Amino acid sequence: MIRDLGDIYMVEGKKKRIVILGAGVTGLSAGIRYLDNGCDVTILEKADHAGGLARTVVRGDYRLDIGPHHLFSQNEAILQEMIDLFEKDELISFSRDAKIYFHDRFLDYPLTAKNVIFNMGLKHALFTSISVVWTSLLKLFTKKRREANFKEWATTNFGSYLYGIFFKPYTEQFWGVSCEELSLDCIPQTSKMSFAKTLKLIFLKKFEKESLSVAERETSLTLYYPIKGIGAIVEKLEKSFLSKGGKIKLSCDVSELITNKDGSFNIHFQYERETVVDDVNLVLSTIPISSLAQILRPLASPEIIQRANSLEYLSTIVLYIVIHERDVLDCAYLYMMDRPYNRISNTNRFHHKLCPEGENMLALELTCHFNDKTWNSSDEELFEKCIDYLESDNFISRNEVKQYLTVRIKNAYPFYRLNYKNNLTEIFKYFKNIPNLSLAGRIGAFKYMDIDQCLEDTSELVERHKKEGTI
Repeated sequence: MIRDLGDIYMVEGKKKRIVILGAGVTGLSAGIRYLDNGCDVTILEKADHAGGLARTVVRGDYRLDIGPHHLFSQNEAILQEMIDLFEKDELISFSRDAKIYFHDRFLDYPLTAKNVIFNMGLKHALFTSISVVWTSLLKLFTKKRREANFKEWATTNFGSYLYGIFFKPYTEQFWGVSCEELSLDCIPQTSKMSFAKTLKLIFLKKFEKESLSVAERETSLTLYYPIKGIGAIVEKLEKSFLSKGGKIKLSCDVSELITNKDGSFNIHFQYERETVVDDVNLVLSTIPISSLAQILRPLASPEIIQRANSLEYLSTIVLYIVIHERDVLDCAYLYMMDRPYNRISNTNRFHHKLCPEGENMLALELTCHFNDKTWNSSDEELFEKCIDYLESDNFISRNEVKQYLTVRIKNAYPFYRLNYKNNLTEIFKYFKNIPNLSLAGRIGAFKYMDIDQCLEDTSELVERHKKEGTI
């Protein structure tokens, strides 16, 4: 049976009809803003739940965040917007609590000059210092040139020695390719930090707010965490969206997005075993760019389809290991090198109610590529892959493990291969020529963003649409 929803909404007069693809933080927050501007908004979500990457998966008595997230922002209005979603007793606040495990030593995260000098060991401190000084001198006497890849950026800013013992192994472990194949954008935690800024970070504790990197933002700003897990912000946004009259259709498979000459769209999707055809004025996409290109009609050229398919996303598996209650790491999370996992979260440091009383969970994050060997490994294989390292590092023993659980995320990070911007630029040019179609969010805009940045982007987007008369 085919239902045509276009005529149903004609009775609502001149309300702008908007469809948002994807019910993550970006889709929900944009939907709320469009509703506040008098639009009729429907969100179509392929999964059977809202949330996207900012989700807490409930398994029995366990609340599993998809990686460690916090609520924070240097934009006071956005921060207040997030805080106002919660009652006072639903949020806790604290400061950044992270470390790096380097050759059996615990260093500060982000890496600081003090760590390099006093905690990395005499050999590493000496050679790193010589390398940094030498690199700084070279900068004075050589013409500045554009850094072509992540390796060049890291060696230029931190020296070849620190690159070799720290940046190279961690980066290649995380992304699964060589540093020469990666764009400068591949590590947002350090993408804006030079060695001079690192010195400033540890000794002066002052920052230019307009240029804070991700690491600096999280170090200098107050962090908030919902006691029921980070997914609580999605629940609050969803509740607000529905209360304002928005509609969400879950388990919805969009097959075609047809562009019309007048700038409107016909959208075809499967919902509750029916084929639905809907007429809308504006579409906001937060889904993978390749998926959007596949459903657009008229179909994009083979070149655009190829460029869209070249934009990859890194996948993530989070392995949760349940043990009895004890503070294993002496920090909220620990960055690792030369291990199957990149980061371990100590969940009781976030909130003790994420698991039953008397227990704690270690959340191990393993990055991979969809359908590769790691992705296709069973939960048992992943556990066996990790437990020996946890034992050898004297974090936990196999005997104290009560159980383990996993959460798998197909599209977790935009994959910043070298020259990805060439493809992205051409794709954005193509989409820009389609009136009333916008892309947003970490996945939809292929841009690494935290929750607050997604909210800020949707605020700017809706305001722009309002000024342009689009809504």
